Amino acid sequence: MNELTLPLRNLWGRPIRTGLTTLGIAVAIAGFVALTGLTRGVEHSYSAGMEESGADLVVTQKNVFSLMSSSVPETLGPTLAAVAGVEAVSATLLSITTVDDAANIVIAAWPRRSFLWQTVELGEGRLPDDGENWEVVLGRTIAEALGKSVGDTVELQFQPYRIVGIAAFATVLNQNIAMVPLEGLQELIGRQGAVTLYQVRLARPVDATGIAAVKARLSEAAVDYEVSVTSEFASNIRLISLFQAIASTISLVVLAMASIGVANTLLMAVNERTYEIGILAALGWRPGRILRLILIEGLVMSLLGGAIGIGLGIAVMHLASRSHFAAGLMEPYLSASVVVEALISVLVAGPLGALYPAWRATRIVPAEALRMT
Repeated sequence: MNELTLPLRNLWGRPIRTGLTTLGIAVAIAGFVALTGLTRGVEHSYSAGMEESGADLVVTQKNVFSLMSSSVPETLGPTLAAVAGVEAVSATLLSITTVDDAANIVIAAWPRRSFLWQTVELGEGRLPDDGENWEVVLGRTIAEALGKSVGDTVELQFQPYRIVGIAAFATVLNQNIAMVPLEGLQELIGRQGAVTLYQVRLARPVDATGIAAVKARLSEAAVDYEVSVTSEFASNIRLISLFQAIASTISLVVLAMASIGVANTLLMAVNERTYEIGILAALGWRPGRILRLILIEGLVMSLLGGAIGIGLGIAVMHLASRSHFAAGLMEPYLSASVVVEALISVLVAGPLGALYPAWRATRIVPAEALRMT
């Protein structure tokens, strides 16, 4: 027996206790991966959807709690368009509603002459006609989920819309979006004269320095509003920051519980193996070696639970993102940083939980342990 095979034998000899502790760690890591991934997925979904439309900058209300609650007056449009370096500006009104009592859907409304309509890649059909408020273009994914095609009708905000096109977008948000003329949606939700945000396209060619310069000029022209780079604007939404804080807090709690579970399991194991530890000490095992023995057991359970938990967390993310209530906003977003954070968590939680039992094991006096037989 050596320092690797002995911990494995000890864990295998108590399969139920080891399994339950490992499962507890797996659930904790799954919660961390799912919550963190979905929260970052919402942020990525917003940003990627806006980038796909060809906008470089986004202008919203400052310190907005949720994107849907942002309100910007339409009168701001000409001011933004007059800024040097701006090629085109488009108002955007966003809303989330239940479609045909079957699923949640994001509605994006644009003015008829908006450059955003020109970025829509149609898989079928056409764009809404001039003068027609009750026509809609659906993203392909939501159209398939609803079983709808060109020529069908769909009810949005209690108003029947005729589907005139199916869009073939690449991003999750836009695959689940309904695009309608601005005037009609403003009438339906009572937002005449106001929109959610402005999307700004810059004159080409453009680089990071040019974007920063135009952003500064836009901020001076619209001092009461937030001007963000499209890829980063979602991070300014306070609701997303709240989600991130909640996810972090819950993750810390469940990881602490996992660490306590490891401590409880190994403490019981140390108490049950007093005689065995006493023999090891009598054979010349130093306290440091006995300490490593218990720490390795905690590390093995943590690594096994972490591997299972990462897989479980990925599965939970995908299930949540495919629900009818996700509205295309929840996107499973697994990055290397999430996996690394999860692994660091288990590498900390396991040994940390094993630390006290390991210390207890080093305090066992061989002579006293042997007399307990």
